[in-house]
Amino acid sequence: MSSTPRRLALALALLFAGLTGGTAQEQPVFNTKVESPQAPLLREMLQKGGFVIFLRHAATPDYQEPSPVDFSSCERQRNLNGLGRAQAVMVGEAFRELNIAVAEVLASPYCRCMDTARLAFGRVAPDEAVRGDRDKLPVLRRLLSTPPAAGTNRVLVGHGGAAGLLGDEFLREGEAMVVRPDGDDKFTLIARVRAESWAQFLDVNRQPPPGTPRAGH
Repeated sequence: MSSTPRRLALALALLFAGLTGGTAQEQPVFNTKVESPQAPLLREMLQKGGFVIFLRHAATPDYQEPSPVDFSSCERQRNLNGLGRAQAVMVGEAFRELNIAVAEVLASPYCRCMDTARLAFGRVAPDEAVRGDRDKLPVLRRLLSTPPAAGTNRVLVGHGGAAGLLGDEFLREGEAMVVRPDGDDKFTLIARVRAESWAQFLDVNRQPPPGTPRAGH
């Protein structure tokens, strides 16, 4: 994708995310128990590596899908819409511009999760554990609690609540939970980051345009 369509995708994603918030299909989230570090600190933490980023798949149409027969076939699944594809591109571009190193990218085999990962990070391996089935929860817990390779972060692209492993937290489409792996099947929830907020971490978006009046002037 050339730079102009990418910039347009980012602008559309920022606009629609700000206008729509969560979709009707999602559990509404009005409060969260996670106190996020301020953006510059969180950015520095992720640049040093050592975290797991659990990303809910990007935006999809609001309808109930039938149970998939074959996860490699997308026809019977709820797939990314235009906004979702723009969100995924936006997240990936922000990670690259922020120099957040990503090693493993694992995703639930649903097409919307695999597509989110591919659009954002350019690579993905399907993993049934990230899908969140009850019999796979010990594996998913290990993925959340085991530190990634030094200087890198692990990305898991899955579904809203990570099958309950995020406690009371339930992610909006395109939203991420940053997790600090503590080992021994333990981890700490560090921050919730909406899709459009990654771009807000960039220095260019943290400074007012030249000539902007200062407060009190």
